[in-house]
Amino acid sequence: MSSQDEPLSRTKVDTAEFFFDGSGLSALVVHGLTGTPYEMRYLGEQLAARGIRVRGVRLAGHATAPEDLGATTYDNWYESVVRGFEELRSYGDPNIVIGLSCGAVLSARLAEDQPEAVSGLVMLAPAFFLPWRQALLIKAVSLLGPITRSLYLQNHQGSDIHDQSAALVHPTCRLMPLSAPNELLKLSALVRARLDRIKQPALIMHSTGDHTCPAQKNVDFVMGHLGSAQKRAVMLEQSYHVITVDSDKDRVVSEVLAFANQFRAPTLRTVNA
Repeated sequence: MSSQDEPLSRTKVDTAEFFFDGSGLSALVVHGLTGTPYEMRYLGEQLAARGIRVRGVRLAGHATAPEDLGATTYDNWYESVVRGFEELRSYGDPNIVIGLSCGAVLSARLAEDQPEAVSGLVMLAPAFFLPWRQALLIKAVSLLGPITRSLYLQNHQGSDIHDQSAALVHPTCRLMPLSAPNELLKLSALVRARLDRIKQPALIMHSTGDHTCPAQKNVDFVMGHLGSAQKRAVMLEQSYHVITVDSDKDRVVSEVLAFANQFRAPTLRTVNA
């Protein structure tokens, strides 16, 4: 997890939303809680290089000030996902949705809400469960009520990334409103109860070294409860939580591309007589 106030890194990176044109298939990519579109940009660029249309959304309240995040709920984040997806639907090609961490949970919600429009689902390091001590603490703090939107956690360590060169440039900041992880817990509980309704083909990727979302607990639950007849879990060994920028980022790209290719619409070619 990360916040956007007072960056720990001095390197300037692009944290804005993005769109890369393509044809035959559209992919919506969704970043994680307190993250930015930057953490999905490399994956988006690689998909676009293979001709896939890509839209990288910015979740409401993210990539700005901690106060903005504190003013949002998981429904606001989901509205950002839906808006981005509606843009892609207008092109008329098959659509897949790819999310990281909290973005994976939001992507699963979209797949359940719009089964006729979402052809495939990719969940990267899904955040259906946090470490149990952290989850208990978040639930206890939530008893404080609305005041949690103006109380902040300090982040001194940065994002959960194994590759130190990637960690140094990753947009990670020091403050996160206490309300944000509580909203994630509520979202995760909502979507967990609906996983059996998701029937689309699905790819799940998680790293065994993830310190933010326990890999085995999340993967076992998803694989045991997801309603998809076609579902596959890939475990990574060289990364921590933000697998889209970490040591296994190219493995993530190759697996996602292999998964996505099955949904591509045929390309029409004009043959000159």
